Amino acid sequence: MSKVKILSAIASNSGVTLFLDNGEELNLKKDTKRTKEILDQTVEALKRGEHMEIDLATFSIEKTIEEKTNGVVRFVRGRFSQLKALLGGTPSEPEPKTTTVVLGSVKPTPAPTPVMELTKPSVSSRYVPQDKGPAVEYEPEELHAVVNNKVIPGVEALTPYMDAINHGEDAAGFQKFMERIASVIDSRSHTIKELLNFMSKGDLPIADDGSIVAYKVLQSTSNGFVDCHSRKVTQKLGSFVQMDEKLVDPNRRNECSTGLHIARRGYLSGFSGDIITLVKVAPEDVIAVPPGEPNKMRAKGYHIVAVLPADVHPTLRSNKPMTGHEKASKLLADVIKGNHTSILEIVNIGSAYGGNVTVTPVEGAKKMARADVGTSGVAKALDDRPEVIEEKVDVSIRDLRKRVDEVELSRQKKPSKAVQKAAASGDLSAAISAAMTAPSEPVSSPESKIGKGTAKPTPEKVEKSKKVVEKAKAEKELPEKHTLALVLHAEGKSNRQIEAELHICRKTLKKLFDARGLKPNG
Repeated sequence: MSKVKILSAIASNSGVTLFLDNGEELNLKKDTKRTKEILDQTVEALKRGEHMEIDLATFSIEKTIEEKTNGVVRFVRGRFSQLKALLGGTPSEPEPKTTTVVLGSVKPTPAPTPVMELTKPSVSSRYVPQDKGPAVEYEPEELHAVVNNKVIPGVEALTPYMDAINHGEDAAGFQKFMERIASVIDSRSHTIKELLNFMSKGDLPIADDGSIVAYKVLQSTSNGFVDCHSRKVTQKLGSFVQMDEKLVDPNRRNECSTGLHIARRGYLSGFSGDIITLVKVAPEDVIAVPPGEPNKMRAKGYHIVAVLPADVHPTLRSNKPMTGHEKASKLLADVIKGNHTSILEIVNIGSAYGGNVTVTPVEGAKKMARADVGTSGVAKALDDRPEVIEEKVDVSIRDLRKRVDEVELSRQKKPSKAVQKAAASGDLSAAISAAMTAPSEPVSSPESKIGKGTAKPTPEKVEKSKKVVEKAKAEKELPEKHTLALVLHAEGKSNRQIEAELHICRKTLKKLFDARGLKPNG
């Protein structure tokens, strides 16, 4: 359990911010049942002179995942370069482009013809050129994951998967996926960030072994299936299609280029094939994701694990979740759990455009047990889940201020200035921070130390104010705030300052002071 104490809080009409004893901040929506319960419990803790304690895992998606992965996946917000340096690495730099030169192939260049030296322009003696130094590239603070001491940037792109875990889904696949990309992050940091961008709008859950589950459109033939592009690569259920990494174009700026194209649902309408399959792709096999077209990616291998029913194709091509279809949802559950056809053959593409294809059966493939399809339950697409809506409850900032004031008044005769000022804006921090401290000293007398910026009253004025205060205390019907107003006046406070501290309108103050022959300070 990740229990922390609330040290202070600020409540406003835009939301509630809790400041925790672990140095973190927790932002909550204002008008929800959960927020109201937290604030109610915080005020009750104030009455007892205690700090409210909460379990972060019930509020933070990141903390929930950290607990479900037993700390294997941790989250931290900051600048990528700083975090990477902190963990003993250095930010990855693009490799410099080099050109191979054959000796003797370069002709010597003749010396340039001398040019008459230009007359230097005169420079005013008052002009002093300034060296501004190199331009500093801005690096924002973002949410990063730390897995096996490797920093994985841009994990906010995985929010759909993280939300699913927060709402009860198993974290095993997510954990394995993060471990797999951490193993190649040093050599493929740009590719990993692009991959996460591809997954940001993905609709299929991650498989339990950490593989990416995606779609591949094919064309049926008498011998199985072929690719829609070259129609030369024969494949079937159980095929592992691969090509050498050197043949896959790593340049993400080339949208349509050499490589095995894998799609997410939003790209299916662009293919004319009559077969839609589910494939598993190893995260480390992803080579490039075009930034302008992140509905597809180029990989060096994929495993065909399911063939989807034809009657679910129209749903998919219209970019809607398929998991309302019973058979499709069962197939997806099987794929996630690994209950699918194993690799039966290796289909190797030896050259570009589907050239030099060889098919090699896996040894013992015919003796492999058949998958018991349809026995893993059902699975839902990430966007085919009921939206979790927090119950709406009105949280009154005015009522909250009043309750905090009452708590502070019950603890000491006069609320501290910090509490009064903070309460005016819904800031509970002063009261909460004072929860574990002893009650403050009684209200200071008019002769006590004067605060900064306060006009020092004359001895005659002090003596008169003392008499007025004593008389006011003897009046049984005088409200407590009015007595405090007279005390503050005796300390030299102006009407404006007293109004701000006690929330009494200026007309009321004027009547109160006029009735006792007091003139405004300052």
